[in-house]
Amino acid sequence: MIFIIPLTILSLSFLVLTGYTFFTIRYRNGSPGNRENQSTKPFPPVSILKPLRKKDDQIEKNLESYFLLDYPDYEILFGVDSCDEPVTEIIGLLQASYPRVSARVIVTGHADTGNPKIHKLTLLAEEARGTLYWVSDSNTRVEKNTLARLVDEYLGKNAKIIFSPIRSAGSRSIGSIIENVYFTNFVSANMIFAWKLFKKQIVIGKSILVERDTLDYFGGFHYFKDYLAEDYMLGKAYARSKIPISTNFTWVINVSQTTTLKDAFSRMERWAKLRFHLSLHFYLLELFLNPVMLALIFSLLMGGNRGLMILLGSLFLKIVLECAGFLVINHEERGKFRVVAMLPFCIILKDVLLFIVYFTPFFSSTVNWRGGKIRIGRNTLIYPKTGESLG
Repeated sequence: MIFIIPLTILSLSFLVLTGYTFFTIRYRNGSPGNRENQSTKPFPPVSILKPLRKKDDQIEKNLESYFLLDYPDYEILFGVDSCDEPVTEIIGLLQASYPRVSARVIVTGHADTGNPKIHKLTLLAEEARGTLYWVSDSNTRVEKNTLARLVDEYLGKNAKIIFSPIRSAGSRSIGSIIENVYFTNFVSANMIFAWKLFKKQIVIGKSILVERDTLDYFGGFHYFKDYLAEDYMLGKAYARSKIPISTNFTWVINVSQTTTLKDAFSRMERWAKLRFHLSLHFYLLELFLNPVMLALIFSLLMGGNRGLMILLGSLFLKIVLECAGFLVINHEERGKFRVVAMLPFCIILKDVLLFIVYFTPFFSSTVNWRGGKIRIGRNTLIYPKTGESLG
């Protein structure tokens, strides 16, 4: 009986993780048939809103991919804290190289209160001319047809938000491998699994296409300024209002190359605190999605050969599942011998870090984000500094 209980728990955990891997691989190239069912409606003008904070890995190539889009009518608006930001020089070179693309730099400053990203998006939207906004982070890279595919989903489904899963590239340091595996096998896998099995629309803010008029109905981006997880709350607000949300699984690439182990841990900790404050009951279940650490605990409690068998079997299955998901989705990484060789170690280290990170939201609600510390509450509501209000 003592042997059956942990075996049952681990079996259920691996069943869910197998579902993660299956659906992630299944939709790695988008929804089946989405290319054949493209809309014949004219493409509307799009404003790409890119809030920038620092010089990310391979940012030249990341930003250049947006200048190379195969789309008839779009503009790019870059939001920076000041004209002295190093990234402005890179943008200037790209503007000179691609003069046919309408691209502007908007100096927004940095907000000391509320959500700094929303602050930038609000000011960028005021300058935008498009009927659609495409919000994308500076460390993302896209294919030439990415925007056309997103807009086609908007036209074909009449959806007011189109969100994208994320795959990762650029792995070099241990921290970057861990972060890239985490994005593919946890973040995107969670989103796809929830969407396909439970029709739960989890919106991830690294790439979202939003209809301008519908967003204005809520009061624009400014409506979400008091929430740190503005992307999740945006999707939640639309879902509650029964406004259509969709995806055709048009992936964008998250580039992480030189991320340190400390930075990877810090981001995992921040995301854990966000999930904790967004949905506590689902967060509590996350512990059962870490079979490696569960197996370690069970093996220590049980001892002997059975405990060791459970641990070794769990390690093997977890490595096989995550290696399969990561390497199939992130085809750029397959030819990197060092990355492939390090994957098993990084997968296990990631799970150890996730186990440590899991408990931090129970003791702290402060997160490090965009150059400052922010304290959050339920639904990631940002607590004001002393003497300030959320009004």
